[in-house]
Amino acid sequence: MKAILLEKAGGPENLHLAEVKKPSIKENEVLVAVKAISLNPADVKPKYADEMLSMMYGKERPIILGWDLAGTVTEIGSEVTNLKIGDKVFGMVNFPGVGNTYAEFVAAPEAHLAIMA
Repeated sequence: MKAILLEKAGGPENLHLAEVKKPSIKENEVLVAVKAISLNPADVKPKYADEMLSMMYGKERPIILGWDLAGTVTEIGSEVTNLKIGDKVFGMVNFPGVGNTYAEFVAAPEAHLAIMA
């Protein structure tokens, strides 16, 4: 799948499109085919400061930024009860922490998503 990776803290010149492994899901997660993401201050500020990036994401680079998403559920874990394949969902995934929403697919805890009406 394609994802936007951040190699090091700094401006947009440090972001690049790359092929990465599609995430696998845990029992309480769903796989979402991402249709839209949003940028908010929590997305923008950390990418400019290596100390803040390390605090939120650890030392490993490159990373996939982002927490906000909207998309369609394509796979469900064995403990998922409120979502089904084909549901259109939105949410803020794993905030604060690693959301990985700047990607084609995201593994997201069921509890972090809501169904779009």
